[in-house]
Amino acid sequence: MISFFKSNNPGVVVFYLVYLVVFRLCFAFIPTDSSFVFAHSEPLSRWIFGLLKTPLTNYAWISPAISGLLCFVQALLINDIVNENKITTKKNYLAGMLFIVIFSFFKESLLLTPASLSLTFLILSTRKMFSLIKKEKAFGDVFDIGFLVAVAGLFYFPCMLFVLFAFIGLGIMKAFNYRDWVIVLLGFISPFIMVFTWYFWFDNTPQLLKDIGNIHGHIWLAGMGLKPVDYLLFGSLILFMLAGFVLLPGALYSSLIQVRKFATALVTLIFMIIIAFGLQQTVHSSHWVLLSLPLAIIFSMVLMQIKVKYVSEVMHLILILLVLAGQYLPLFNIL
Repeated sequence: MISFFKSNNPGVVVFYLVYLVVFRLCFAFIPTDSSFVFAHSEPLSRWIFGLLKTPLTNYAWISPAISGLLCFVQALLINDIVNENKITTKKNYLAGMLFIVIFSFFKESLLLTPASLSLTFLILSTRKMFSLIKKEKAFGDVFDIGFLVAVAGLFYFPCMLFVLFAFIGLGIMKAFNYRDWVIVLLGFISPFIMVFTWYFWFDNTPQLLKDIGNIHGHIWLAGMGLKPVDYLLFGSLILFMLAGFVLLPGALYSSLIQVRKFATALVTLIFMIIIAFGLQQTVHSSHWVLLSLPLAIIFSMVLMQIKVKYVSEVMHLILILLVLAGQYLPLFNIL
């Protein structure tokens, strides 16, 4: 099956849809609490989810469908990043499949959440960042990187930390130029000027920082209750992440310098996503959907270099089984 995704056959995207549907069948059997998404006060999240919460709509049903469509678009964007920048030795559709699987690791991530919405803008920002390696003057793209990170933060507050990723990424992709750093900062500030203007216009400025930070007066990092199945999934995800780190140097051995720079940026992003988890006042496992961006690209690099076919097939099967286990074991009161 992996060899199919390694091919440059556009028909592979049909299997993306199959994966998206299969991973969401669990909602027909096991209801999932979606109320946590409406507790987010970030300006863009409150606006979007306010539109979706109406007496005429059942969010528990429409959310997986919208999330599936969003995940499909994000998977195509991930593939475009890999193929456009020649991160792997040949064009393929492997990264998109891995993105969908890792995206679906936690059941709550299958719903439309602030974290999954912010992931779209993080992907676009990463795409802009990788394109800088081929350009001498790209002030527009540099501005967009900061702007997109800020928009992601207005959906999901922990993404604010990724402005540091924007600066680090600039340092990795380009020679230092103070104008780039100033421009990315201006891009980051611009959405907040517009949001501030909106709050000021309606005389609600004192609430601005509380809304952006999603602060509800609770103790910090509240609600970190994990079920046994969560420990299984977290442990498995950590093991696969460590396996990726161990195998990555081998995949980069004969790679171009630019690919090594991309890998460095992605590893940096992984550590920032882990740190950003601490910026939640009320924590939730949907945060880890952000890992699907860097891990999908890193694992596509690793799996493309594995010559023994059954090894990559076994890894693929284990990932699928873990996703399904996380969804269906609670149905049988197991874990």
